[in-house]
Amino acid sequence: MKKDRDIALKLLCDLWVDYSQFRKGQISPSTYQRDYAKIARRLERMKLLAPTLATAIEIRDWLLVNYSSETARRTLVQLNACGRWAMDSALLDHNPFDGVARQIRKAAPGDKAWAAFTTEERDRIIAEFDRRDSFYAPWVKFLFWTGCRPEEAAALLWEHIASDLGEILFHEALPVDTKIRQPTKSGKMTRFPCNHRLRNLLQVMRPSPLDRQTPVFFGVDGGSFDYKNFQTRHWRPLVNQLVADGKVAFYLSQYHCRHTWITEALNHLSVQDVSYLRAV
Repeated sequence: MKKDRDIALKLLCDLWVDYSQFRKGQISPSTYQRDYAKIARRLERMKLLAPTLATAIEIRDWLLVNYSSETARRTLVQLNACGRWAMDSALLDHNPFDGVARQIRKAAPGDKAWAAFTTEERDRIIAEFDRRDSFYAPWVKFLFWTGCRPEEAAALLWEHIASDLGEILFHEALPVDTKIRQPTKSGKMTRFPCNHRLRNLLQVMRPSPLDRQTPVFFGVDGGSFDYKNFQTRHWRPLVNQLVADGKVAFYLSQYHCRHTWITEALNHLSVQDVSYLRAV
């Protein structure tokens, strides 16, 4: 039975390269560049620091010592998929990683994973951005009033906004780390209706003359909007100050604007409508 777990480390690294190339056209560019590349780096580090590893169990144990349990589990899930592909491709006669990831309990979502601001807290955050950091106020309002993901807002061009400002077409994402346009996380295209408040915001933001190929949001220097930099340098200090002042109960990231919108929308719309509008 032990032989069923045998896998030479060099062979595993080579298989991962081939599997990654096979998967490249089937996954988003950011997933390939971010997640698949991370696993390749882990395997190279493993080959450098522990070249004598020769079984899936030894690899599992090494990952658990050198990374968090969740990182180890996710790595083993991917190595299991690679092993299945190698068997189907007649490159292995058995999958040494079959069932190994199940031995590690999946991390429970954090306490704040789906937390939302109250509507009062939302409005205080918006008002504070209007007062202290007005350049970013439209971004904050847009996230709160649409519930879109930051990478979806960053991808928006004016051609995705209806000429009468009545609808927004969400169908692309622009991850800040890869800067590669790709389909949204759900892979779905959504026609999002704009209420009066959102239309007024877009009216104020719309440049004149309008080039419909230009981004809706851009950085202070005119380049693409870096929402991670915004999170670190603008969102976090402002919201933390509101927490310190007792105006907001807990610090939550800008991504929780999405959860805030969903929570409020469920008071007025059906679950099916909210699921369509925000692809949850």
